[in-house]
Amino acid sequence: MKRIAILRCLHSNDVCTGAACLAAFNAKSQSFEAYKDEGAELVAFWSCDGCKEMRFNNPHGLEEKIHRIETLHVDVLHLGVCTKNRHGEECPITTKIAEELEGKGIKIVRGTH
Repeated sequence: MKRIAILRCLHSNDVCTGAACLAAFNAKSQSFEAYKDEGAELVAFWSCDGCKEMRFNNPHGLEEKIHRIETLHVDVLHLGVCTKNRHGEECPITTKIAEELEGKGIKIVRGTH
């Protein structure tokens, strides 16, 4: 059974409940289809610390979150569709988080629903 985490954009909190990501996970559809036979457990659903001005409010917050993801023994991190802008470009903060966790052996999947 795979241990899954979903990373979403902090700004998506303004308009998103996370329902579509969770529905896709629960149904093992779309980006989660690979787990239909193997099984998966959702162990974290977290937001980045935001862009530029926002992330300086708590400079250690993101480090703490990344450490927590490691201690949860996450196998795969899915990046929410909200981590890309309307032109399909991935947020540079999301990219940095993904690269750091990938370097720690966590597989990165770009997409949820």
